[in-house]
Amino acid sequence: MSAFNRCKTERPLKMLIHRPWMLAASAAIAVATLAHPPAIFAQQTDFASAVIATKPLGYYPLDATSGKSQVGATTYSANSGVAVGSPGAGIAGSSNSFAKFDGTTGYILTTQKGGVGASASIMAWVNLAELPSKTGHLVYVAGESEVGNDLDVQFDTDNQIKFWTAAGGHISYTPPPATLINQWHMIVVTLDTATHTRVLYWDGKLAAHDTGGGESGKKSVFTIGYTPTFTGRFFKGGIEQVALWDYALKASDVTALYAASSATSSAASAGSSIGSVSTTGPFATKATVEIEDANGPVKLKREEQIAYMFLSAIEVIEHNCQLTLQRTCTMAEMLSGSYPSGSHIEHLKFDPNKTDPNYSYTAVSGGMAWEAHANAKKPNLDGFCFMSRTVGTTTVTYSATGKAGWVDKEIGNRSMAGDSFATQ
Repeated sequence: MSAFNRCKTERPLKMLIHRPWMLAASAAIAVATLAHPPAIFAQQTDFASAVIATKPLGYYPLDATSGKSQVGATTYSANSGVAVGSPGAGIAGSSNSFAKFDGTTGYILTTQKGGVGASASIMAWVNLAELPSKTGHLVYVAGESEVGNDLDVQFDTDNQIKFWTAAGGHISYTPPPATLINQWHMIVVTLDTATHTRVLYWDGKLAAHDTGGGESGKKSVFTIGYTPTFTGRFFKGGIEQVALWDYALKASDVTALYAASSATSSAASAGSSIGSVSTTGPFATKATVEIEDANGPVKLKREEQIAYMFLSAIEVIEHNCQLTLQRTCTMAEMLSGSYPSGSHIEHLKFDPNKTDPNYSYTAVSGGMAWEAHANAKKPNLDGFCFMSRTVGTTTVTYSATGKAGWVDKEIGNRSMAGDSFATQ
């Protein structure tokens, strides 16, 4: 059997690419905002407490299909196209459940209407089950939609996340495509009409900003996963931890909120595959890893999570090699970062075969196909296989025997939040 016949394949996904060096600026750029209530993040012990301290208009964790805002008097309710999913993003202070949208009929309505004057902020944690370029339509996250006076966060069919604040006006960011599917990300957008400032943050970092501003005085109903104003934009995947503010969060606020999401708490570990141990061997990482097979969530030892993280990093690098170089990259290139000048492709932060005492790693590549394995050196550890035959398509399997191939259990939903073993 050839090296590229060990894992099953999936239907290919069309993907675009964006490099970190293309971001307009870093989070250090000063963005003018209106004065807002102080948030004493240093005193917070979990994400929910940190969010509540910022005094949002509404805060909806979405750990059930209906419920009350964590602040104020508003409520939310979902239709039959939304279910409760688990595990979620593993956020500190969260129940680790989320709203799972079917992509065809599902939406959530809140009783929050208007309430936004000259400035606003929206936050949502999202996990796409399918790329918008594959669904063929816009994918709505959250907002107060109004013709000619938008306040909308959504993914477009070019796989960009966009923040619309007025008719025809938006800012956008293109996340690395290999990180979009089955992975949790925090989106925060802010609008300040007084200073004509719009900002988009991705996973706590500044991703885009401009002076486009927008209209003040939003009056519509706040909805999640769909907008009744612009029909057909159904979200497919998971959304949780949604909030709306009537002022523009500062960059430091957003950074602190993202940091609070990984704070140590008993609630963060409940129902999650990650335990209280945040490191193993030489790897200083607190990244969370969660996977599901056909039977539901799979508990992974921390050693197994590290193996998964290495293969996930290889996946990110290989996808970018496919898109940028029109070929796959060798393990030697991934370790040394010796790519053609100007390609700006990530490389592995560590050499797994030198630093991981629990697994041996192999990566075989050729043309547009690649395959990577993590084979356990010790008993009672799962083995993993990542394989791709074309751009944007990866099949992942695992096995309790310590070695995985195409006949083994396939991983369906999977997510990783936090730092990566792929770096610039």
